[in-house]
Formats: sequence, C-alpha cells, structure tokens
Amino acid sequence: MVQYTTTVNASLEKVWEDLIYKIDHPEHFVPGVSDVILFEKNTDFVSRQMTVTTPETTTILKEKITFVPYKVRFLLVDHPKLEGYVDNDIRAISDNETEMTFTINWTDKTTKEAVNNFEMVKNAVLKTKTFIENR
Repeated sequence: MVQYTTTVNASLEKVWEDLIYKIDHPEHFVPGVSDVILFEKNTDFVSRQMTVTTPETTTILKEKITFVPYKVRFLLVDHPKLEGYVDNDIRAISDNETEMTFTINWTDKTTKEAVNNFEMVKNAVLKTKTFIENR
C-alpha cells in the first residue's frame, strides 16, 4: 500500500464534485488516459474501461468505481498485470481547505507482491490538486 496526502485550496464540496467528475473524465487526472468507455452508471457504482499509455506500455483496464461521501474507490476488475484498488479520500480542514489522500493498494498478479510506486501516487495527487484548484 502506498499513500500520499496533500491540502487542496478548495471547499470539501468542490473537491467532492471534482472527484465525481473524475469518474467520467479521468483523462484530466491520470496521465496517458484515452478511450474511456462507461459501461454502466447508477447511484451505486460506475463500470468503465480505459486505455492507459506510458512510454513503456499500453494497457486496457476495467474498473468498478464506488463512491460515497467522501470516498471514491477504483477497483480493478480486469487488468493484465495488477489487482487491487485505489481510494481517493477527502475531509474538510476548513471552509476553503480540504485534505485529500490517495491510497493505492495494488498487487502484482504473478508475484503477489505489493506495488510500491510512491512517485506515481504523489504525481496523481498533485495533478488532481492542480486540476481542482485551477478549474
């Protein structure tokens, strides 16, 4: 498990709205995302597929996303190498500041070892923070 926390200069309500927006539009938050397909969307969960391209690989993955104030969970349903989930949690610090924590709990399907990419988590949090504060 890898975790990164930062303070976002926005209200809890605004950060929550943007985390919900992230479900439909991950390309603004996750580098290399394209071809986002929403299979199912209701009040309990969203099922989606997307392509993530890095300099090394192109991966098509499917997720089941659940959301209850103030947590969004991205559960990997189909991924060629990984299993697990990512949580996006927020809590109010003040009227105009929100603490945002991303926790990545991924395991390699073959080795069963935890994926510990701190820089990736930190970059994802900071990219989301920048998007929210500039939107």
